[in-house]
Amino acid sequence: MADKTIRVSERTWQKLRSRKQGSESFDEVIERELEDDDPLAGFGAWSETSIDEAVREVKQEMDADFGREP
Repeated sequence: MADKTIRVSERTWQKLRSRKQGSESFDEVIERELEDDDPLAGFGAWSETSIDEAVREVKQEMDADFGREP
């Protein structure tokens, strides 16, 4: 596969650099970040749940994460 050169802004480069894990190359970072071919994956995960139930569930998870009693 041939290599390609792309231009990115300093801001974009900084964001990519902050996502590097260990000795990953920028190519590996970009590939990992783009792994999910479906950008809408996960949307609708609560489609079978009422809003009240969903909010209550998230609140319980957050309380547990922060060590609060419900």
